[in-house]
Amino acid sequence: MAEHNFVKDRQDVPIWNAIEANNLKQALKLVDKRLAKRPTDYLEALKIYIRSLSPSLAEKSNVLLKLEELPTRKPPLTDLEAIDLYDEALKSVVPDPQESWGKIIGELRLQSVKSSPKDESLSRKCLQACFSEGDLDHARQIAISLEKNFPNKHEFVFWNITMTVLYSKSPNCPKEQRGIFGKLALAQIGKLAAATTQAGSSDKLPIRSVHTPQELLLLHLVTAKYGKQETQLEYLQDPYLGPESIIAKGEWSLWRSKLQLMTQAEQWQELFQLTGSLLKRARTKNASGQITESRYSDWVVWEAYIKSALELFQKDNGAEIIAEVQAEIQAHLDPNSGVDKSWKRNASLAWLTLSFENGSSFVEGEASGRIPFLLTYLEKYGEATTAYNDLRRFAERLGLEERVQLVRVLTGNTLFGDSDRLRDEKAQSRGMLRPSDEDFTTANKITRLINRYKLIYLVTSSVPEYERTRSPQYQPGSTNFQCKGCYQQCGAYCSTCVEILAQSLMQSYREVTKDDSHITKTLLPTDRHPADDLCILAAMCLIKLSFINGSSSIESLNDLSISYILQATALLEYAWSHSKSNFQISLMLVRLYTHLGCGSLAMRAYQRLGVKQIQLDTLSYILFDRVSSFHPHPFSRNIHGSSQFLSPIEHFEKQQNLYRKTRDHVSKNCWLSLENGSYNSIFQIKEFDESISHSMSAAMSVVESRKISRLTQPSVALTTSSHGYDDFISHSEDSQATFADTNDYESFPNFEASGHVRFGELCQYGLGPSALRTHANLVAENVRMAIDVNSDVPNTTARLWLKQHLNDSPEKETKLNESSTKQSGLTNSEALAMRANDAMANIILGVCDREQWSEPGFENNLEVLNKSLYDALETQVAYVAKIQNEALAVLGTLHSLYMAYDLGTTVIKFISYLSQTKTDVYKTQEDANLKTRDVAERLVQTVIEKSTAIKKGLDEGGWIDKVLEMVSQGEEGDSTDEPKSIASSLKEIIDENFLEEWAGHVLESWRDSVVGFSYFKAPTKA
Repeated sequence: MAEHNFVKDRQDVPIWNAIEANNLKQALKLVDKRLAKRPTDYLEALKIYIRSLSPSLAEKSNVLLKLEELPTRKPPLTDLEAIDLYDEALKSVVPDPQESWGKIIGELRLQSVKSSPKDESLSRKCLQACFSEGDLDHARQIAISLEKNFPNKHEFVFWNITMTVLYSKSPNCPKEQRGIFGKLALAQIGKLAAATTQAGSSDKLPIRSVHTPQELLLLHLVTAKYGKQETQLEYLQDPYLGPESIIAKGEWSLWRSKLQLMTQAEQWQELFQLTGSLLKRARTKNASGQITESRYSDWVVWEAYIKSALELFQKDNGAEIIAEVQAEIQAHLDPNSGVDKSWKRNASLAWLTLSFENGSSFVEGEASGRIPFLLTYLEKYGEATTAYNDLRRFAERLGLEERVQLVRVLTGNTLFGDSDRLRDEKAQSRGMLRPSDEDFTTANKITRLINRYKLIYLVTSSVPEYERTRSPQYQPGSTNFQCKGCYQQCGAYCSTCVEILAQSLMQSYREVTKDDSHITKTLLPTDRHPADDLCILAAMCLIKLSFINGSSSIESLNDLSISYILQATALLEYAWSHSKSNFQISLMLVRLYTHLGCGSLAMRAYQRLGVKQIQLDTLSYILFDRVSSFHPHPFSRNIHGSSQFLSPIEHFEKQQNLYRKTRDHVSKNCWLSLENGSYNSIFQIKEFDESISHSMSAAMSVVESRKISRLTQPSVALTTSSHGYDDFISHSEDSQATFADTNDYESFPNFEASGHVRFGELCQYGLGPSALRTHANLVAENVRMAIDVNSDVPNTTARLWLKQHLNDSPEKETKLNESSTKQSGLTNSEALAMRANDAMANIILGVCDREQWSEPGFENNLEVLNKSLYDALETQVAYVAKIQNEALAVLGTLHSLYMAYDLGTTVIKFISYLSQTKTDVYKTQEDANLKTRDVAERLVQTVIEKSTAIKKGLDEGGWIDKVLEMVSQGEEGDSTDEPKSIASSLKEIIDENFLEEWAGHVLESWRDSVVGFSYFKAPTKA
C-alpha cells in the first residue's frame, strides 16, 4: 500500500514516516498525542490500522474485535478516509477477508452512502469498493441509492439492474431469494424495453429506456435467464429492440440469438424468408459498386437457411423452395457476383449440405451421388486447411460401399474392399492407401494432398473403429471383427490398414521433405511446415497400433506397444526439428514422453510450447496433472537443447501467481466495464473468474504441490496457507461444489469421426482430469491435515470438513459403483487410495467421537472400515509386487510406486496419530491398528525394493542399443521382394545419427526419472 495516499493533514506526515520505518511504537505515540488534542474518526482509524500491523496474534485478534464493533456504532461512521484505513486494517489481520469484509467494511460503506445520499462521488467510490471486493449485496443497495437519488442519470438505472442480476447469481444470495431478485431485474428491464418500444422512432429516447447495444444485450441476457423464450424472441423481432433497430447498431450477436430462437420455435417459413433476405443483402452492391453487408453470408445464416429449406421441402411448396435455394447459391457462386472467396466457400458448403441431404445436385449439369459431391467440393477448396473439417461430417455418414468407393477414387487402387480378390491374393499392395497423382510442388498442393489423406484416415480407420467400439460384439483385446477394407480379422483397430496408412504417410512425408527448399525458403520462423500433418497423421497411426493388443500399458522393452510409441516419438521429434513453431507436435510429444516416463524430455517439449498467461491454467494438465507420482523432483538440465527448467513446485507457484493476478484484473476490468456501460463484458468476465477460480487445474496446482512437499520435505509441516490451499477452502466447504473443467482439449490435433473419442483423449490413455479425482484429492488432503499433529488446522475443524463431505456426497459413491475405475478418471492405485482415505476419514470420525461409541452397530461398522483399509493396502501390495524388477521407469510403473509409497506412509502416520491420542480413541481400534500398520510397513518396504531394482537396472549398459532395436523392430524381414516395414520407412526419413542422439536422450531421461526414488525411506519401527 502507498501509505502517503492516506495522509489527511500535514501533521500526519511524521506518523506515516514512522509507519514506513516500521517504528510502530513511535507511530502509536504520535497518534495518541494527536487524539488527546483533537479526537477524530480518521485518527481513531489510523490507530487501529497501526495496531493491525503488529506481528502479535493477540494484538491482531483485538483489532479484529474492534473492527467487528464498527457497524453497530452510533452515529454511523461517515469519514471515507477512515473507512479506507479500516479496510486496510482488516486485510492486515485477515489476509483473505471475503465474508468479513462485507459484514464490516461493506456495511460501513453502505452506512456512509445512506448518511450522504446526494454525494455522487462518495456513492461511486463506495460502489466501486464493494463491487471490487465481491460484496454484491451492499453494491446492489448502493446502486439502488444512486438510481433513486439521481433520477436524471441514465446509467444508474442499468447499474442497479446489473448489480441485482449479479447478486441473484452470487453464492452469497440465499437460494430461496435468487429467483426473486432475478424476477425483480426482469421486471425492471422489461419496463425499460416497453418504454423504448413506445418511444418508437422518436429522436430522443426517455431516460428510463434502452439506449445502447450493450443495454440491449443486457435486456436479452436477463430475459434469457429469468424470462420466457417467447418474450425474448418478441424483443428480437421488435423493430426497435431487435438486431435491425437503430439502437442495436448492427450488433452481430443479436442476429445469432434471433436465428437460434426462431429455429427453436420452428418458425420455418419466417426463418427462410429472413435468412433469404439477409443472404441477398450479403451479395448486393451499393451505389459505389461495393458489397458492404457481406457478413450476412456468415455460415450461421446459411445454416439457418438450409435448415428451414429442408423443413419446408417436405411441404407442398417444396419445388419453389428448391428453386429459390438453387438461385441463391448460384448467385453467390457466380464469378461476376463480387462475393469474396471466403464467403463463397459458405455458399459451396450450403450446396454440399443440400445436395448431400437430397441425394441429387442442385446445380444443373453436375453429377449426382454423395461421392461426387464430396469430390467436387474437395476439388474447389482442397487447398484450404479447413477443407477436411468441412467435409468430415459428410464423409463420416457414408455407407460401407460408399466408403470403399471413396478410398478407391482417392487412391486409384481398386483392390481395396474387393473381398474376392483379397481372398485370392492374401495380401495387399503396401502403397494402396496413398493418394494417386501426388504433387509436392507448392504448399497449396501439399495441403490438398493432406486433406485427401485425412479423408482416407477417416473412412478406413476412425469411422470403422467408432462403429466397432459401439458394437455389442466388441471386447477389448479381442479380434471379433473382419475389416471390410482388407478382410483381415481385427479388433477395434485394424492393424493391417492402420499400418499401411502409416507407411504411406511416412513415404509421402519423406518425399516432401527430401527436397523442400523451394517451399521452406518462403516460410517465416513462426510458420509451420505445410507437410506437418502428414507426420502427425503417421504418428497417430503408430499410436493406434500400440493399442492393438488391447492395453496401453508398457512395462519392459519386450512389449510390442513400446516399439510403436518409440517410433511415433522419434518421428515427431524429427518433424519438430523442421517445424519448431508447430505446437501440436509439441503437445503430442509431451503426452508420449510422459507415457514413456521421460519426465525431462516431456518438460523440454512442454517448454517449447511457450505456455503463458491463461495457458498456465488450460494447458498445465498435459504434464503436471499427476506430476507428484511421475516426476516430483526438479527436472534434469542435462538434456541437449534444453534451457533451464522450472521444477514442478516452481511451475505451480507461477500458475498460482496467475490466479492471484487474475483476481486483481477481474476487479479492475469489471468496474471499468460498468463505468463505460459495457454490461455484457461484466457477465463474461465474472463467468470467466468463476470458472478459473474453481477450476480443476487450480485445485491440481494445490494438491500436487502439497503432495510433492510431503515427499521431498517430510519434516516440514504444511499449513492451510501452504501452496495456496486457503484459496480452495471456501469453495470446497460446500460438498456439492463443482469444479470447472477449463482444460484445453481442442488444441490437440484431431481427425477422428465426430462421435468418436478425440485423439487427444486417446493418447491420454484414459486418465484425464476429473471432478471425482479432484474431490477425492481434497478429501485426502483433509485426512492428512487431521492426522498431522503439526498442522495449523484444529482436529475438530478437519473432522467437521470430512464429516460434511463424506456424508453429503452420495454422487461420488454412486459414480464409483456404477462406473469402472477407468471411466471415473482414476487409476487402480488412485481408486485404492480413495478407498483407503475414505476408510481413514470415517474411522477418525468414529473412534474420536465418544458419542458414537454407544450407537447400535458402531463396532460392526468400525470393523468393516478397518477391513476396507486393510484390503486396500493388501491389494496395493499385490500390485507393486507384480512389477518386474527389470521394468522400465515408464509412467505406469512410476505412478504405481509413488502412489503406493504415499498411501503406505499416510497410513503409518494415521496409526501413529491414533496411538498418540489413544486415551480418546475407542479401545478395540488398537488391535486393528497393529494389523494395519504391519501391512502398511510391508507396502512401503516393497516399494523400496522394487524401486531399488529398477534404478539398478537402468544403471547397466547397453540401453541405447536396446532403444534403437525397439525402434528398428521388424526391419530384418525387409527385402526387395517384400513390402517395406514401418521401421524401414522411418529410417528413410531419419538418419542414424539423429536416432542415436535421441535414444541417448531417452536413456538419460529415464535415469533422471528414477532420481525421485531416493525420497523413499523405510518406516521406523513403532
